[in-house]
Amino acid sequence: MDKVIKDWDSAAKCYSEFEATSQYSNFCREFIINHFKNVQNKTILDAGCGNGEHTHILSQKGGNVVGCDGSVEMLKLAKSKYPSYRFDHVNLLNHLPYKDNEFDIVYCNLVLMDIDPIDNAVSEFYRVIKNNGIFFFSIVHPAFYNAVWERNEQGVALSKKVSRYITPFSVQQNYWGNTMHFHRPISYYFNKISDSGFSFKNMFEPKVYEESKVSDIPLYLFAEFIKQ
Repeated sequence: MDKVIKDWDSAAKCYSEFEATSQYSNFCREFIINHFKNVQNKTILDAGCGNGEHTHILSQKGGNVVGCDGSVEMLKLAKSKYPSYRFDHVNLLNHLPYKDNEFDIVYCNLVLMDIDPIDNAVSEFYRVIKNNGIFFFSIVHPAFYNAVWERNEQGVALSKKVSRYITPFSVQQNYWGNTMHFHRPISYYFNKISDSGFSFKNMFEPKVYEESKVSDIPLYLFAEFIKQ
């Protein structure tokens, strides 16, 4: 995991520049703004907060938000841009430095696919969430993210070719620097989270892609679980 974090340290600046202009990142921001309609005075842990963008969004909506991340460089960017917020240096593979039942919501955006294993993080999220609290996470959609676009002669994407899905694997990406992506099927995530004690609430597979690609294939998977 040390190498995974170091890779994100190296990629932090480039990733943040990409996120600032990406239509897909903007979609995630808009989704969160619309989804979390009532977080006034809720205690929220932004687990894997990166450059602090979503910590800011949830704080602007009235939440009392703590951001945490394993990447020192990401946290430098977060603290530079949002100096009034609290950001903690935390490795999600370790014990979280928070009390039992401390948060109303644990928010984990595009993080679980970047760490391995996820067992500790999920069990720790369960510990720090209050009874009837929410665990919300998003990942790139496992069924389609690693699939290959198939295009016509004009370059228009018509479909995606899926060659492997069920068996977990890891792959090195190079979108904004060398970072690891850990592929797991949806059942893996849902079973791990349910086994930790959470109860399933909602799942969303929104349409994201622009007109040049097939709009009926999801890029993201969002899901909510409850601690009961």
